[in-house]
Amino acid sequence: MSNQHWRIEELKHHSKDISWLDASEVSQAYKLVGLYDSKSHLGLNAHTVGSVERLEFDEDVSTATDWLRPRISGIQELIVVFGGDDCFRCSGNFFVENWSDIFMPARDDAMAYSPESSIILFYCHENEFEVGQRIIFD
Repeated sequence: MSNQHWRIEELKHHSKDISWLDASEVSQAYKLVGLYDSKSHLGLNAHTVGSVERLEFDEDVSTATDWLRPRISGIQELIVVFGGDDCFRCSGNFFVENWSDIFMPARDDAMAYSPESSIILFYCHENEFEVGQRIIFD
C-alpha cells in the first residue's frame, strides 16, 4: 500500500473538505515546494522565501492555531504537500482549524502553498511552523 492510500484512509473523515491531487498535479506541487524548501535545515529556504515568520510551540495546539489564523484563514485554496506521492487541496480556513488532525497523528513534516498568492508554509513534526512569501521565479 502506498503512502497516499494510508493517508487517504487516515484523513477520510475530512473527505468533504479536501480533494486529493492527481499524479500530474502532485508532481507539479512537489516540484514547486522543492524550490522553497531549505536544503540545510528543516524549514523554508531563506534564499527563495522572504518575510519568514517562525513559531515554536509546545503540545498546546491552540497557540499554533491562533498564530496561523490571521496568516492563513483568508486563503481560498491551499495545496498541502506531504511528499512526492500525496498532496491535497483545501481551504485556508479548513487548514487552520484542522492542521493538528492532519499532521500530528503521523508526525509529518509538510509544506503548503497558495496558488492564488505567494504564501508558503512549512510544518515540522517537532512543533514548529514557518510562514513566508515565495519569491516567484519566471
